[in-house]
Amino acid sequence: MKRIGYLFDKVCDLDNLRMAEANAGTGKGSRQEVAQFRANLEQNLAELRAELVNKTYHTSEYTCFIKHEPKERVIFKLPYRDRVVQWAIMQVLVSIWTPIFTSDTYACIKGRGVHSLLVQLRKDLRNDPEGTKYCYKIDIRKFYPSITHSILKQVVRERIKDPDLLWLLDDIIDSADGVPIGNYISQYFANLYLAELDHIAKEQWGVKYYYRYADDIVILSDSKEFLHGIHTKMVQYLAEHRRLELKPNYQIFPVEARGIDYVGYVVRHNYCLARKRNKKALCKIVAKLRHKGLTGEEIRLRVASRLGFIVHADSKHLINILGVKKLHEVRKTPGNHGQMVGDKLHIDKITGRELHLLRYELTPSKMNSGDCLKFQYELYEQLRDDKGQPQIDEHDQPVMGWVKHITFTGSKTLAEDMADLDLSEPVQCQIVRQPCGDRKDRAFYKLEEWNEPQQAVGQEPVPASH
Repeated sequence: MKRIGYLFDKVCDLDNLRMAEANAGTGKGSRQEVAQFRANLEQNLAELRAELVNKTYHTSEYTCFIKHEPKERVIFKLPYRDRVVQWAIMQVLVSIWTPIFTSDTYACIKGRGVHSLLVQLRKDLRNDPEGTKYCYKIDIRKFYPSITHSILKQVVRERIKDPDLLWLLDDIIDSADGVPIGNYISQYFANLYLAELDHIAKEQWGVKYYYRYADDIVILSDSKEFLHGIHTKMVQYLAEHRRLELKPNYQIFPVEARGIDYVGYVVRHNYCLARKRNKKALCKIVAKLRHKGLTGEEIRLRVASRLGFIVHADSKHLINILGVKKLHEVRKTPGNHGQMVGDKLHIDKITGRELHLLRYELTPSKMNSGDCLKFQYELYEQLRDDKGQPQIDEHDQPVMGWVKHITFTGSKTLAEDMADLDLSEPVQCQIVRQPCGDRKDRAFYKLEEWNEPQQAVGQEPVPASH
């Protein structure tokens, strides 16, 4: 594998630092530490750059706190200036490190994530029930605290040879025992630490169905004996090459007997449910909000992100008994009157995506003699705050939900399709672009039923541009 140098200057570039600060502070502008740093932004960035260039920079002390999710974890938090530095590093290294990972690695990689993993897992189970008859599920014992610094540094050096950047990465690695949960860069360190295992499992051990989210690994096969053999190899590799050990509660079991409890869902060949504790948490929150006297619409808005999680499971009954109606009713469905609201998107931006169609209207076109179709719908995408900034959670992951948009088009076919719909309730569908003749620039649009298995493998809904 080719090693890459001359990267440190890119990390220290002021434009890169400015972008890093903007990314580190996204959705957090009201926090005191962010506001203070931005009050003298250029001076603070210049001082940070000088420390990096002169190699006087040193990772600050951590603030630690306990979080239950549901198991107890120690979360490490750095001052804001250190988080800016890590963003500056990752803006340079993400494009270098991401190609190392197999397509079966999902945690904290742009364009992947929990729901990409779920889509692929469900597709494999559905398409090959015999080849996915048995499941091998493992978890590494105290993974993040057990990562050995000397091994991690060697793994980093397999791709990076810039001595100045290695100095900075070593400083971050040595700033705490193991790899601290909470650092942005820690997520990539964790992926790198097991990247070789991913390749070995797929390319040498002959594993066909392999999924890894951080240290949680699931392997599927048609043979229990094959999975027991993989377990033996897994234990040996982790002990000899990574100084890690598996938890003793590893499992090899028939998928249909108990389902695969993974990344918040319980998945079988023909259906998927949200994990019991996630459902309980949603019920508890809804009960509290009802007790406070909130309306159904207010409750739907408060639990939008949780509903966005459950929308990927076959849990319609759960939503119905909560009184939250259908999964796509995260936002209020407009009536037959009143102005349509939402950002305007070009029709080509929404083709092939799941839409929840809310309403439409036809008006005389100002551009030609025909009619103009205006329609409103919801897309599943990253939510934004009151200032229009993308919302992220405490793990720097996007907060997702259903968001209203509107689109204008002169498509007669689409208008005819919508005329046949009863929009007293939102309608789940997708818009398909069909080429017209031999010219690539000519096409017509039509409505089709949304079919989740047709979704591209490994893709999540992409936030629409604003």
